[in-house]
Amino acid sequence: MNPAQTMDQAFANLSVLLVEDDAFAIKIAQTVLKQLKIPYVALAKDGAEALDTLNAGMQKYDLIISDWNMPEMTGLQLLKAVRQKWPAMPFIMLTGRASPEFVVQARDNGVDAYVVKPFSPAQLAQKIHAVLSSKAQK
Repeated sequence: MNPAQTMDQAFANLSVLLVEDDAFAIKIAQTVLKQLKIPYVALAKDGAEALDTLNAGMQKYDLIISDWNMPEMTGLQLLKAVRQKWPAMPFIMLTGRASPEFVVQARDNGVDAYVVKPFSPAQLAQKIHAVLSSKAQK
């Protein structure tokens, strides 16, 4: 079995929390997650709702994919809160900004990867594979 098949099988048990307020980005991300055969995807419209979902503990999540710029609580604020309580949680940030200061802020706060919008399904799938492969090796 090749590594891609092994990873796709690993996706069969994954649970993802998608935190996004843009309908188009949600649709692309959901399409990618469906193509990867990830069975459980929960949606949150902003960081505050995502944090409430995580703290409720009704579901264990294996990956967070979050937008950076959202109302109520930004993706960066969510990342900081997640790192305090769940330091090993894989976290991918989606952003419309690829400025050097964004990259530094995200890395300094423990983001595992980021994807610049607009992104293709292939770009997001590649980042998910890379992040989960890296976490599995640790």
